Amino acid sequence: MAREKFLYQIEDGELKIKFSTQNVCAPLKVPKIDLKLLGDFNFYNALAAICVGLSQKIDLRTCKIALEKIKDLPGRMELVIEKPFKVFVDYAFTPNALEKVYQTLQRTKNKEQRTKMICVLGACGGGRDKWKRPVLGELAAKYCDETIITNEDPYDENPWEIIEQVAGGAFEEIRLNPRKSASIYKILDRREAIRKSLGLAKPGDIIIITGKGCEPSICLAKGKKISWDDGQVVREEFRKLKVQN
Repeated sequence: MAREKFLYQIEDGELKIKFSTQNVCAPLKVPKIDLKLLGDFNFYNALAAICVGLSQKIDLRTCKIALEKIKDLPGRMELVIEKPFKVFVDYAFTPNALEKVYQTLQRTKNKEQRTKMICVLGACGGGRDKWKRPVLGELAAKYCDETIITNEDPYDENPWEIIEQVAGGAFEEIRLNPRKSASIYKILDRREAIRKSLGLAKPGDIIIITGKGCEPSICLAKGKKISWDDGQVVREEFRKLKVQN
């Protein structure tokens, strides 16, 4: 039985898929898809989903209809607050994923109104991937106007040490690029960090909170977990902010 392969790419802004079998490769005409999800990476994900559908004999039109019905994905560039400023929650915790998120949101900023991007981040699980911590901080300082470094999933590691390592990368980025104007905050309590981001935001600004997405808990020392939901905390703190104002 001949093996079927589906190849996909984005070229000159167009979605392209090729079907290959028995060393014969033929392009397929991909319809224009009105994808509601932000970011080029989501178009790549959509193409991958289409290829899975085609492999199961689901036609392109059906794939298009299904994809266009998706308004958001929990914890994946999820728009939690829309006005007077936008607040997004995303799972990104690797340098590559984080940079793509920041680049996507940078393109949506209104440069004429001088809107800011305010970023809340931590570093993934304590006890692992320590090399990523300063890199994540560096990226935040590079792309964000205000950076708030907070707790994420420290496990058995000292959370302040993790925060300091992330902050080290942020401060090094500013040292190497003195023209870069950015504020760095270190706040241990994640709720307080989110509250701080909301307090800093002005109409038209963008807040992006990364690292947890829709994960339901924060992992602490000795296997302890506390119930958590970034999106829910954002909504709760935003309601408090509205009452105060």
